[in-house]
Amino acid sequence: MSLTEFDQEEYDRNRREEGWEEGFEDGERSKAQESARNLLKMGLGTHEQISQATGLSVEDIRALATAMPLEPVLA
Repeated sequence: MSLTEFDQEEYDRNRREEGWEEGFEDGERSKAQESARNLLKMGLGTHEQISQATGLSVEDIRALATAMPLEPVLA
């Protein structure tokens, strides 16, 4: 195996690992956003509490709340 082949293999391996990590982080963020939307819809907690529960920033929670359509809460 030449040095060039080794470098290419290492590069490819690193890119796959980086892609996996990015995908995993995107999935975690999507799940946190989904949980935040559900908490907002149910009227459970303040923006600060939802932020703490999901790991999203308060600004992210406010943006999600603003983007959500207003729906009546049924008991």
